[in-house]
Amino acid sequence: LSFVARLVCLAIAAQESNVHALVSTQVDSLSINSKPISSLKGFSNSQHLGIQSNIRLRGGSPLFGSKPKIVKGIKKKSAIEEWWFNHPFVTRYWFLACVITTLISWDKLPINVPVSALFLYWPAVLRGGIWRLLTSFTYFGSLGHNMLMECVFMLNFSKSMEVTYQGRRAEYLWHLLINSLSLFVVNAIAGMAGLGMEQEDGSKIPGLPFLAQPLLYAIVWIWARQNPNTQMSVFGFFSVKAVYYPWFLLAYHCCMGGGLNVFYLMGFVVGHIFHFLHALNPQTKGAAFWNAPAWLERLLPPDVGGDAPPPDDKAGKDAKPGAKKAEEEDQTPAFTGKGARLGGSAPAPTGRK
Repeated sequence: LSFVARLVCLAIAAQESNVHALVSTQVDSLSINSKPISSLKGFSNSQHLGIQSNIRLRGGSPLFGSKPKIVKGIKKKSAIEEWWFNHPFVTRYWFLACVITTLISWDKLPINVPVSALFLYWPAVLRGGIWRLLTSFTYFGSLGHNMLMECVFMLNFSKSMEVTYQGRRAEYLWHLLINSLSLFVVNAIAGMAGLGMEQEDGSKIPGLPFLAQPLLYAIVWIWARQNPNTQMSVFGFFSVKAVYYPWFLLAYHCCMGGGLNVFYLMGFVVGHIFHFLHALNPQTKGAAFWNAPAWLERLLPPDVGGDAPPPDDKAGKDAKPGAKKAEEEDQTPAFTGKGARLGGSAPAPTGRK
């Protein structure tokens, strides 16, 4: 029996080798997908299918199978696009507004807008210059090193602040508007106290002409209060806790000969008032006033996937204080090592007698 089995195996192997050699000679003269299976003469349709499956099993490609699949590749973004979309929605468009405001007021261009048409001046606003309410928060100075540094500073801190909102773009923009309105009030008080900008004719415009820097330092103050223990690197030489970082900026500005900058102080005051009422005071922190209005929510719906912080970002860890507690309550209790005796008495279920 073993001898007969060996003979059968040898016969099958010889037949397969002959078929494979014949098919190889036929395939060499044909191009793939150029002729139907019936072009292989001397074989029936069933033999053609067997040959084709045999070639597949042996690692070859099918003679006349389905059409090759066309895989559509994903278009790779350029470096500028990656940098642009790496910043959250409100931050990147605030930066764009700052760049546009600076360029249209650049005196090197043949057509430009004078800076006097951009700053905050309430008589001009009441006469129809409502764009001043926007440009006063998008102008960091004329094109130069200081303007670029302020814009980079704004990008970094506004991005760090916006990611804590986890894609709630309307809410972040609403809080920026609240801080802007607060700056209008504080600026009016400062103007009544004698602070203002001197004009060429000797008159004085009350208050600060531009409020972009105070709004930026209000964001710095709020972020520092929300992340007090974060270490901030200063020029790579030493680190400062975030809660002291705004005061370090003020001291650094004084040491560099800039004096006591009123932009910093005004932003710190507004940022502290906002943080106290929004996060600390129990009577106001849960008020509906802090929620974005419905029309703004419809205009800027939440983008949970786009602007959410990364998993290791400390800014977004405490966004939902009750989430961790609820997760701990849903976990299955650990095995305590205790059991029940079979056939023994057990306590009655709750609610039954």
